[in-house]
Amino acid sequence: MITSVTFDDISPAYLTPFELKRFIDFLSEIEIACTLFVVPNEHKSYFATETFASCLSTALDHGHELALHGYMHTKNEFGYFYPIPLPIPLPTVERQKERIEKGVKNLVNLSGRKPLGFRAPFYLHNNVTLEALSSLGFHYDSSVTVFKPTHGVRLRVRWIRDCKPFITQGLVEIPVTGDYTYSLKNFDFSDLLRRTVRDFEWIKSCRGVFVLNNHPQYLNDAGYGFLRTLLEKLSGKTDFLRLIDVTQIFNRLSKADVDEAN
Repeated sequence: MITSVTFDDISPAYLTPFELKRFIDFLSEIEIACTLFVVPNEHKSYFATETFASCLSTALDHGHELALHGYMHTKNEFGYFYPIPLPIPLPTVERQKERIEKGVKNLVNLSGRKPLGFRAPFYLHNNVTLEALSSLGFHYDSSVTVFKPTHGVRLRVRWIRDCKPFITQGLVEIPVTGDYTYSLKNFDFSDLLRRTVRDFEWIKSCRGVFVLNNHPQYLNDAGYGFLRTLLEKLSGKTDFLRLIDVTQIFNRLSKADVDEAN
């Protein structure tokens, strides 16, 4: 069983220097390699940019992965927010490639590292997005969600039939299981912990990857406490891997299956 701990909206636009430092300190404390989805849009404050770049460098030094979370994090960057009248023309592949390339360039400038993974803002993406990512050399996407809404509300719908990673347009698609800390304020701590563990066990029975997502700007004392408790509860039951590591394992297993079939 594999678990990936991921975080969205890593950006000075969403996190104050204090919140960002607290987040980085938490990552150092849990000693689990995580995947951070960064929004590398230009920031007006030079100080914020320098502090942000320093925090990204610290994250890399601790073995965490930096992946791309769009460019500006707008609702219509790669898809459209619901409800919408149909049909609506999606951004063209050229337009989406342009936005992704800007994000890659900015993230490389900030961290010195080219991202290999992607998650669309608000999880809104389409086949055109996947085509653009594939053409730009990305290895995986993690924009598909197992449940809608993704955060841990009581009323939700299972959105996909199979929670295991799969390949589409040359990319490994790794579905997101849930974002439980997002709605922690609407849940009793123990109730939410039970639901999260149930989801973990279900993903395990399906031989999928438990992809835990979080938004640091919503992580107050209760949120960080929930994550500590959850990770301690899962310790010994799962291997914690970054999404890029999951991708590499999936590709090796897929190649072995093809070789065996031949």
